[in-house]
Amino acid sequence: MEKHLLAIPNRCTGCNRCTYACSAVKEGMFMPAKARVQINNFPLNGYSVPSICFQCPKPDCMEACPEQAIFKNERGVVVVDADKCDGCGDCVAACPYGMIEQYDSGLAFKCDLCGGTPACVSECEFGALVFKEPDSILRKLRGAQMKQRISKGSPAEKRNRLAENIREDAVRVPRTVHYMG
Repeated sequence: MEKHLLAIPNRCTGCNRCTYACSAVKEGMFMPAKARVQINNFPLNGYSVPSICFQCPKPDCMEACPEQAIFKNERGVVVVDADKCDGCGDCVAACPYGMIEQYDSGLAFKCDLCGGTPACVSECEFGALVFKEPDSILRKLRGAQMKQRISKGSPAEKRNRLAENIREDAVRVPRTVHYMG
C-alpha cells in the first residue's frame, strides 16, 4: 500500500514549523508564503488546520493543464514539470483545494512530497502531519477532507473555506499537556 501525506487537524497547534521547513527545502529560505503546505489559523476558536495537497487519484489540475506539464511520477505523486509549464494558471483555478500556486513568473508550484520524505512531517512536533500508509481511521479522515471541494476563489480563499469546513466538522476535544489526538 502507498503512503499518503495526511493532516490531523486536532493535533495542529498552528506553530507553522512545517511551513518554515517546507519553504527552506523548496525555496532555500524561510518564506512560508511559498511553502507547499499552509496553516489556516482560527485564533478566536483556538484551532488551526493544515492545508495539504492530497495527491488526488484523478487530479483536476493535471486534466486542466493544456501543456501536460502536470503528471504523476513513478511513485504516483502529482508533480509540475517546470520546463513544460507555460504559466497559464489553468491548474491553479482547477485545484479544488487551493494547493497549486504560481510564482510571479507564472510557473506553477505544488507539493511533491519531497521525494518521499516530506520536510513538513519531520518538523511537525505534535503529529498533525503524517506520512504513512493510512489505517481505516485516517482513510476516513482523508476522505472527509477530500469531499470538501471548493470550486471558486483564489488558492488562499479555497484553503480557508476548506479549513473552515474542516474546523466546523472537527471533534472538539480540549487540548491538555498529555493530549495527542
